[in-house]
Amino acid sequence: MAFPVRADGRGAHEEQESRSYEAAGGGTPYAHGPGRPQDIPEVAVVLNRRVIARESLDSSVPAALKLKKRIKRFALDNELDHLPIGDIVSVALDEWLTARGF
Repeated sequence: MAFPVRADGRGAHEEQESRSYEAAGGGTPYAHGPGRPQDIPEVAVVLNRRVIARESLDSSVPAALKLKKRIKRFALDNELDHLPIGDIVSVALDEWLTARGF
């Protein structure tokens, strides 16, 4: 089964997130990069390969968001046996960085 990512390459909350930043601080708090590097493949292409070279990305998340519980609930509701957290993080970070031109 292919990893589910948006075909248009845009994040689901991209526009809403942009408005939130502008409302909170009077402008976008991050510099916008020159654009997604040409040598970076689309996330769907990478995640749908049979063999993927991986690197560790150590991070902690706020417990109040209950991300582990919500991911488990998503997997159960969608009858998924396995939902690789690394792939979810890859999609989220790739969309976030791409939206900011990196």
